[in-house]
Amino acid sequence: MATLYNTEEADVICAGASVRSLAFSCLRAGLRPVTCDLFYDSDLAARCPGVKIASSSWPEGILSTLERLPALPIIYSGGLENHPGLVRRLQDRHEIIGNNAEVLERALDPFTLSGFLEAAGLRVPETRRAGDGSTCESGWLSKPIRSGGGIAIESASKAKSSQDRYLQRFVDGTPASALFLAGENDSARSLLLGATEQLIGESWLGATGFTWCGNLGPLKLDEEPHRQVALGGETVARELSLRGLFGLDFVLTNDGPVFIELNPRYTGSTEIIERCCEFDVIPHHLTACRDGELPPAAPAVSKACAKAILFAEAPLELTAVPGCEEESGSSFADLPRPGEKIEIGSPVLTMLTAREDLAKCRSALKRMAKETRSSLR
Repeated sequence: MATLYNTEEADVICAGASVRSLAFSCLRAGLRPVTCDLFYDSDLAARCPGVKIASSSWPEGILSTLERLPALPIIYSGGLENHPGLVRRLQDRHEIIGNNAEVLERALDPFTLSGFLEAAGLRVPETRRAGDGSTCESGWLSKPIRSGGGIAIESASKAKSSQDRYLQRFVDGTPASALFLAGENDSARSLLLGATEQLIGESWLGATGFTWCGNLGPLKLDEEPHRQVALGGETVARELSLRGLFGLDFVLTNDGPVFIELNPRYTGSTEIIERCCEFDVIPHHLTACRDGELPPAAPAVSKACAKAILFAEAPLELTAVPGCEEESGSSFADLPRPGEKIEIGSPVLTMLTAREDLAKCRSALKRMAKETRSSLR
């Protein structure tokens, strides 16, 4: 554990598969988090007390871990939303600052999501239940009903039929994500904070398939696509009774956005919106969850920012990792400890940059990826 302050002095628990960005958001908001995730990387350990959960016991192992911590409020990031039963057990002991188990059980149903969005006049991909014969057709994807980060998405023609999966027609365009706050204001149930372009399966990052590997923002939307994205967030926030931060993934096509997936929690794009707008989201997340209040307007954009996750193309045993000091607008995060073994296909670290526009952000990330990979060989 880190020794900056005692666990007893913490005032919030950050839990999820990877919580560094969430914990740092909490620190910027003046909170004192204790963390619980699969990595507990060195830069996180340097600033927060925390516990690393063994992957073999994920996610159930989080229950016994949290029993050793004070019964503080919990903010969760990616991973836990896929386990409403576990969240239900957590909320027996902790205040959940976010969407509770009852909301998650409905929010994670892709057919419920598509139905609400279609009823609002918005575009969604054709979606079918696994095993109805669509696997013989080209242009279809097989997706886990409960997953994250694009993991285990594959061509429907190659996938085995399962009750835990569904089929969705592939949509060609720019993958993107919108970040919202949900509350209970009389005039609106949600506020669109911003949108980002997603990096998906990028070979220069060592990623494959549909693996999520980063975000670039802000993604500028024309008036009509912006209206549709805002309506999408308003629709799901109202119909599903969402609270606090949530993300809505979409593909931006020539005909406008096509909505793909809902992430009912703090998302990987959140720190990019925070950096783009110099805006702390956590105080507003707390207020939206506890009081239903939303900010009067979305934050103004001040710069372009991006993040990318570098994946191991071969097994690694790190002897050193890049420094995390910012230089020329770029930095590293989610830094493993020297000597840590990383399996092929696993995340190595996160690269962050700020530039004049998205194109320069992408170029900076590619240069950082190339130089970092060379240094790790």
